[in-house]
Amino acid sequence: MKLFTSRNRVLLLSSCMLALAGFMVGVQALAIHALPLLSPAVVATIDLETTINSLDEWAEMLASETDIGDGLQSEVKTRQEEIELLEADLADYPSGSEKFKEAFKRYQMAGIELQGYVQFQQLKSQQRTSELILKVYEKIKSMAKQLADENGYDIILMNDSVLEIPENPENIVREISNRRILFARTQMDITDQLIQRMNADHQASADSK
Repeated sequence: MKLFTSRNRVLLLSSCMLALAGFMVGVQALAIHALPLLSPAVVATIDLETTINSLDEWAEMLASETDIGDGLQSEVKTRQEEIELLEADLADYPSGSEKFKEAFKRYQMAGIELQGYVQFQQLKSQQRTSELILKVYEKIKSMAKQLADENGYDIILMNDSVLEIPENPENIVREISNRRILFARTQMDITDQLIQRMNADHQASADSK
């Protein structure tokens, strides 16, 4: 005699499935009640471009770079004048003579040296600019954290929705896809607070020196 008929097996399997389903529902309910209630994140935004351009420290850095640039232009002008004099010297010697060849060689070398000098200074300028931007950016991050700690912000985002898309971009899809924020209310913006705090901090640091 068979202990279990096909019908009994189906009934037993159904009972087990119902029991398992009930157990899982109970576990899920317990897990949900065990989770802490999460409050919505407090978000603020800043306009990064406006922030950087409004910083006193950035203005001082640009002024310093302008002074360096003026000095470089003066040096380039001096070297150009020397090259012009070397070029004028060529007229003093018969073409093809040894004197002419020597003068022409000096003229060529001066031109090559000027070109190398300009390229080298351009690279140094690019490096300085990158270092200045990174320095300011790190200070912005640090001050943003201070404001977040003081005001209870969970996230501070750079609001790229305020930037206009160029009229004729090379790749409009890329321009759009690079954006991260479609809309942010002005009440969330703390750009002015950030600028005021950073300028005050910079002034205090300058006064202490």
